[in-house]
Amino acid sequence: MKRLKPLLIPTLSLFLIGVVVTAALSVTNSFTKDRIAAQEEQAIADSMNQLFPDAAFDCVGGEMDSDLLHYIATADGKTVGHIIRTAAMGYKSKVEVLVSFDLQQSVSGVVVTNCADESPGIGQKVGTDQAFLNQYKGYQQGDTVDAITGATYSSDAVTEAVNQAVAYMQQGGGGQ
Repeated sequence: MKRLKPLLIPTLSLFLIGVVVTAALSVTNSFTKDRIAAQEEQAIADSMNQLFPDAAFDCVGGEMDSDLLHYIATADGKTVGHIIRTAAMGYKSKVEVLVSFDLQQSVSGVVVTNCADESPGIGQKVGTDQAFLNQYKGYQQGDTVDAITGATYSSDAVTEAVNQAVAYMQQGGGGQ
């Protein structure tokens, strides 16, 4: 027993520290998860308003747990366009994208809503480089897009997400 005591006390101490820290993180998560989700949804709404200012948005397709959601943008009671919310795997994580379509179902804009886990200073440029994002205006599947130097995976993720949105619209998604 004397030999076990020096091992047992540190082991129990570490176990209790682990239990206390886990409990503290769980409590913190329960208090902040709704607030974080609301902030994320507000950021999405703000991004949608960049694509269609002064419009209202109704989700009409896709599932909240999927990587593809379809919103119709309306202003003054008339449809002004569509937004497809989608994502594709980048270098480290999913890159989340909003793709807007005009009434002729042509890509009118792209906003990257989440690329925070991509490489800082390189991969995250896909969310801020307007010259890169402007290449997608009028984009059709198969068009060539110049990737951001050093951010090939992240750039390809944006292109893949846009391709998903274009394919969805071509398959009748815009007929809602």
